[in-house]
Amino acid sequence: MAAKQEIEDMSMVTVSSKVLEEVIGVGSRQVRHLAEEGILKRNSHGKYLFLRSVKNYIMTLRLSKAGEKVTSDFEEGEYDFEKEKGRSEHSKADMMEIKLQLIKGKVHKSEDVGAVLTDMFTKFRSKMMAMPSALAPKLEGKGKFEIQEMLKGKIEEALHELADYNPADYYPEEYVDIAEDDFS
Repeated sequence: MAAKQEIEDMSMVTVSSKVLEEVIGVGSRQVRHLAEEGILKRNSHGKYLFLRSVKNYIMTLRLSKAGEKVTSDFEEGEYDFEKEKGRSEHSKADMMEIKLQLIKGKVHKSEDVGAVLTDMFTKFRSKMMAMPSALAPKLEGKGKFEIQEMLKGKIEEALHELADYNPADYYPEEYVDIAEDDFS
């Protein structure tokens, strides 16, 4: 039977990675990853400071629900619930502002920008690739100057189509036209 020992200061209790895996319910790879991020704290002997690690892990879970990532660890007694609640509310307000800007068409999702650019360049490429077969019969028997002018005209036409991008054609479904004076 193991001897029982009373612990008065939990801050210096260290445990192996196996114990930490069991307590927080993750695998060894995740424990290493969390330690690299500074969430789980190792002591100088390769063991983990139990209390600080568990507190940091719980704090990370709480803040991740608010869309934040913990970059600092909390010393005992250092956690200020009201301050963290304020940070969470600030993050929510930032997210709402971004959504509003998205609805107004002031910002775009990266996947929408990617789709727009892909669409634009696909059309441009198709126009350029079709040019030789479309122009060949028209260029037959023409002089150098006429050939240059016809090619230049077709290239400019394709470039103008590329430049005539209309952002409204690519607004997301969430977009709503809101006049700025609606908020005054």
